[in-house]
Amino acid sequence: MTRIDVVDLAGVVYSSGKVFDGLSTGRLDTENFLRSGSLEGVTSRSDLALLEDLRDAAQFIIDNLGGPVDAAFVRAVNQQLTRSAALHPGKLRTADQQIGVKTRYGRHEPAAMTDQDLQRLLDRTTCSDDVTENALDVFVELSKAQPFEDGNKRTAIFVANKLLLDADTEMLLVVPVDEDDPSLSDQFNDRLALAYIRDERDGVKELLRSHGLTALDDRRR
Repeated sequence: MTRIDVVDLAGVVYSSGKVFDGLSTGRLDTENFLRSGSLEGVTSRSDLALLEDLRDAAQFIIDNLGGPVDAAFVRAVNQQLTRSAALHPGKLRTADQQIGVKTRYGRHEPAAMTDQDLQRLLDRTTCSDDVTENALDVFVELSKAQPFEDGNKRTAIFVANKLLLDADTEMLLVVPVDEDDPSLSDQFNDRLALAYIRDERDGVKELLRSHGLTALDDRRR
């Protein structure tokens, strides 16, 4: 297996922070933060908290490469988000919390999950011989299920990358984003919302295949 450092996941950290949570720190400054802890270009406490959480999630999956991807692991990834996500990181949300997601197609509030439900989701989405498709399915289905109080998409993108890294695919999954073309991330959010509300998964998976999968060797470009 290729030796992986947290800076190798800079694209995952930057793209997920930018698209999911409005990170304003730039791509190069994000990479410098991951490499050395430099705060140059980090202009707000909220950005710092987000970057620290994403760094910790990235380091956690690196530290656990080769281990199982089960319900306990997914909860542990979410548990790394201690500064910028839920009040109770790693804890599954409950039905009485009525936590949902507002989309342009309506409100998405899936049923609350148990550990058994979460495990069944993972079993269902990781049964293919095609690891890349498994990673896409895990990202979309975990995001759609919204098992946690917050940080669900962040959790999902790191779990998906754990699958890719474990299988030595030499690929990473990043969130489609282009600083020169804001319509790309908007298109991604739109297609993910369609997966949430209308169960239309093919569109977001197609966009992830074309604009989300990146070679590990290209991670610092």
